[in-house]
Amino acid sequence: MATELDAGDVLARVEAARRKSGTDAFLSLTLPDSCDPRRLLDDPQAAGVVASYERPALGLAMVAVGEAGRIEAPWGAGPGAVGAQARALVGRPGGGDLPGLRPRLLGGFRFNAAVPSKAPWDAFGAGWLVLPRVLFLATGESNALILAPSAQANDVAALVERAQRTTANLEATPSATALRVEVPVNREDWLSSVAEIASEVRAGLYEKAVLASTQTLAGDAPISIGRALARLRANYPDCHLFTMTSGDSTFLGASPELLVSLTQGRVRALGLAGSTRRGGDPEEDERLGAALLESAKNRIEHETVVRAIRERLDGATEDLVAPNQPQLRRLRNIQHLSTEISGRVRPGVDILDLVQRLHPTPAVCGWPAERAREVITQHETFDRGWYAGPVGWMDGAGDGEFAVGLRSAVVRGPRAWLFAGNGIMGDSVPQQEFDEVQLKYRPLSEALGA
Repeated sequence: MATELDAGDVLARVEAARRKSGTDAFLSLTLPDSCDPRRLLDDPQAAGVVASYERPALGLAMVAVGEAGRIEAPWGAGPGAVGAQARALVGRPGGGDLPGLRPRLLGGFRFNAAVPSKAPWDAFGAGWLVLPRVLFLATGESNALILAPSAQANDVAALVERAQRTTANLEATPSATALRVEVPVNREDWLSSVAEIASEVRAGLYEKAVLASTQTLAGDAPISIGRALARLRANYPDCHLFTMTSGDSTFLGASPELLVSLTQGRVRALGLAGSTRRGGDPEEDERLGAALLESAKNRIEHETVVRAIRERLDGATEDLVAPNQPQLRRLRNIQHLSTEISGRVRPGVDILDLVQRLHPTPAVCGWPAERAREVITQHETFDRGWYAGPVGWMDGAGDGEFAVGLRSAVVRGPRAWLFAGNGIMGDSVPQQEFDEVQLKYRPLSEALGA
């Protein structure tokens, strides 16, 4: 339906649904096609957005406005520690147009909750899941609202009007100020660390470690989150786009990597490891892709990830399958080796149980995991925070989807902290690894206006 809703329509529908379902019930309302939740992300701060999650190629968008509840993850524990609280908070379906549509929680978790946070992650904690006061949900086929009992009808009406408002083409709009590199990656330290890690892998001390890096961009005016999202949406439609806001800081990104999804008992996970750049023309692109598929170094790195995912899912799943050969996953600036693993979960397993089992995968940590964490702590002098941690959503049925928080940055005012990393193997060449990690900074640096 393409008809627009005015404020009076929205107020009447909310009040009618509350009379029918009760004032303490979650409500769901269908929305016309003219109501696009992504418009709230043009200026998320003005709209009161606390979190969002998108799959642009699928037409999926979730935009959470305000908080009706929040679950804080305890330090030193993983996502599974909040599973019972999460299910209790959103475990009941509501009333309204779509009584089977359950409320959802959005949020994320640190890469390593066993170490204290440092700037710029001070406000984010070990992890959290937020219950939106108002959740806009687009599925690619329909649009809906899920309202918590605390949602005020007047506020809902104003948000619906904003979601129907025609906005500027932010993707093509120049940034208010060009960003400059304020603190670059320490190249010499990076090269030295890669060489040392590769030497230890060759010596058989461990199989792989993922070395991350960070750089800081700065400008003379506040960075536009809306413009960055519009550019990421246009240039990386096959990725998982997300924003998670704490205080005056927003963690945002366009991750190519699904950690795990669960839908009506069906589980999917993605092994993503091994990378090369895109070619300047179709012929070069094909040559680079073929070389990646034939690269012994990249195939070993990739197979380590797939093996670990299968082992960790084994106790929670049945009929787990994965192809014997990886596929190429091509993005705008990079191509990866990719393998999808799928199966059915055993009774009683929910999405947070699966996240707990899988995080961190060897693709973002290394293998064996505990030894790789020690290597990371030894070589990385900054706090990863939520970078490379799980970000996503879950509903009251225990279904949901979490991506790995890659190709990401923390934005606060005129400054952005970017993060990127590489898996280091025994035959890793330091300068080549440095060139690859610079390539991984490009999606966010371009989107933010560098």
